[in-house]
Amino acid sequence: MDDHRRKIITNEIKYWKQNRLLPEHYCDFLLNLYTGGSSEAETTSRYTPSRSKGIISLILIGLLSFSVFLFYFTELSLFLQTALILFFGMTTLTVAVFMVKKSFYELVPLLTCALLLLITSVQAAEIIFPKHPVMIYIVTGLNCLVWVTAGMRWKMVSFKLSGIIGLIVLLITIFI
Repeated sequence: MDDHRRKIITNEIKYWKQNRLLPEHYCDFLLNLYTGGSSEAETTSRYTPSRSKGIISLILIGLLSFSVFLFYFTELSLFLQTALILFFGMTTLTVAVFMVKKSFYELVPLLTCALLLLITSVQAAEIIFPKHPVMIYIVTGLNCLVWVTAGMRWKMVSFKLSGIIGLIVLLITIFI
């Protein structure tokens, strides 16, 4: 096979790998097949985390910590708490969607979104139904079911495991 055709094929396989059109190990196999195992295929298969992803993850964890602090340790008005949590939630959701679209499938933004959703929904249930503690159990159970569903949808063990453990802990809390 001539070099021009081989280069076209390897570029196409790299495109498939980058956009997740084929599983990564298939792309690695095809790249090794068409390049003869040269170093060009090895450099594309190695993943090096970038500094910006780490900084974004730290900022998101900071937003999550700050939102917990705002809800449970300050005496801000309900309107201000709601506005700040909505801002934090929209920020983390936007970053998570951006990272997923760019194939930076990181776990930190998704977990931050899930925890912010849990905190916000539990706080809302406490405010809307102050004399009905059963609503907190229902909201927490629904959040755990959303986590299990997201774990099955995106094939993420951490979400499945978190949802199942959350449901077990919730059932233990209810019945004990």
